[in-house]
Amino acid sequence: MQKKYLLFIMMVFMAGFLMTGSYHGEIEAKSSKKKITEENKKLTQLNQQMQKEIEALDKKLAKSDEKYEECSAKLAKVQKKITKTEKDLKKAEESRRSQYKIMSKRIKFLYENGNTAYLEIIFEAKSFQEFMTRAEYISKISKYDGTMFQKLKSTEDKIQLASKQLKKEYKNAAAVAKEAKEEKDKLDQAAAAKKEKLAQYQKKLASNEALLAQYEEEEKRQQEQANAASDQHDSNTGQNSSGSSGRLMWPVPSCHSISSGYGYRIHPVTGERKLHAGIDIPCSTGSTIVAAESGTVIAAGYNAYNGNYIKIRHGNGIATMYLHCSRLLVSNGSHVRRGQTIAKSGATGMVSGAHLHFVVQKNGSYVNPSNYL
Repeated sequence: MQKKYLLFIMMVFMAGFLMTGSYHGEIEAKSSKKKITEENKKLTQLNQQMQKEIEALDKKLAKSDEKYEECSAKLAKVQKKITKTEKDLKKAEESRRSQYKIMSKRIKFLYENGNTAYLEIIFEAKSFQEFMTRAEYISKISKYDGTMFQKLKSTEDKIQLASKQLKKEYKNAAAVAKEAKEEKDKLDQAAAAKKEKLAQYQKKLASNEALLAQYEEEEKRQQEQANAASDQHDSNTGQNSSGSSGRLMWPVPSCHSISSGYGYRIHPVTGERKLHAGIDIPCSTGSTIVAAESGTVIAAGYNAYNGNYIKIRHGNGIATMYLHCSRLLVSNGSHVRRGQTIAKSGATGMVSGAHLHFVVQKNGSYVNPSNYL
């Protein structure tokens, strides 16, 4: 009886122990799951913060770039005006020299001969008709002298006015040039701040595999979103672009080098080996970007990875993309011509330097742009 009682006690104790162990295991599992969820949440917040910071820096860059372009355009206008005024002034001074030379001769003649020379010419006439002819001739000479004097005076007035205007324009040009330099300095500072921020992100990504995985997943999602948006546009509009005329036009007329070609490379931000699905054309911020072929703009927008981007459907399964622009000059649904200016180059998105990332797709798949340009 006592043995049975002891056995019962042991069974109850074991059951309680097992139940407690199971309970603690369940608590630990829940705690671990909660910890993972919290870590993922922190990573997501960090990733979102990175994107927001890049977007804020891009907005600052865009604002500085726009102001700098305005100042540069204003300066170019003033300089053009100066060139014209200088040309007009030079022409007026040449005219004055020529007029003064002629007037000097006339003044010298009149000084040496006085009015008697005119009287001698008139009274030496052999007949009344000749007298009248000579008198009319003298009258015309006098009138010519008066006209020449007025013309010389008018030329002198023009020179004084042009000189005064030129001084004003020089002063204006200096002020605008100073303003342009200040805006350029702000632009450079904003670009440097972004470069530094990207360097910080690079360190974080290199030291945190989970964050790197989220970064790459988000980059892929935004790229797919851009493509999905363009596909949706096609299905909604039902528009088809005309077929490509053949070889695509080079998209940056002022720059013709490639800093990074199509193919696998080490990603500049993540440090991972990855397909570079286009070519990078280095060019200064604000360089003109043109449509490589006629077609329809099926995506024009911004995300933190691509920056300001455009996608154009050309027909025959060909589409082109233009990434990291500072400004977009066309919008969704726009019909563009081959060689038409569509954007200005920049460094928006997850990049530290100004360039155009140019992409070509054939039937939705990435292809080497160099084979189509």
